[in-house]
Amino acid sequence: MTNELPAGLDVDFELTRFVRRVRVRTLRNLADIHPKLDYGNFMFLLAIVDAPDGIRGSELAEDLGVHKSTASRAVATLERLGLVSRVPDPDDGRAQLLVAEPLAQERVGAYRSTSHERLLTLVDDWTPAEIESFARSLSRLNDRAEQEF
Repeated sequence: MTNELPAGLDVDFELTRFVRRVRVRTLRNLADIHPKLDYGNFMFLLAIVDAPDGIRGSELAEDLGVHKSTASRAVATLERLGLVSRVPDPDDGRAQLLVAEPLAQERVGAYRSTSHERLLTLVDDWTPAEIESFARSLSRLNDRAEQEF
């Protein structure tokens, strides 16, 4: 089924425009997590923080759609920065899991809290129904994108 977009509405353009603005704001605030953290490694850090029981390097690479060597370099950087460590995998003694250090978890949590507050100011003139509809639609879009991409 194909849907036609209403005239003058370019969803792809608007999503790209929003993501670009979020990325710029993120770049300005990365030093709050660590002064040497860059955007690319931040994406890896978020994925590790979001795996509270740890994640294998191969799973991390697959989840982010990158080559294992790219993930390995990012993890090495995050380890050097003291944001990530390796622990034995309880299900496989030969394997290791990547886990976020408590300080990294705390700083990412604070970053996300600030981001949430900023988002609330962007929609402070929206009705609760508009916010709920947008959240549901965005969730549906993300669910579908995870299946397709």
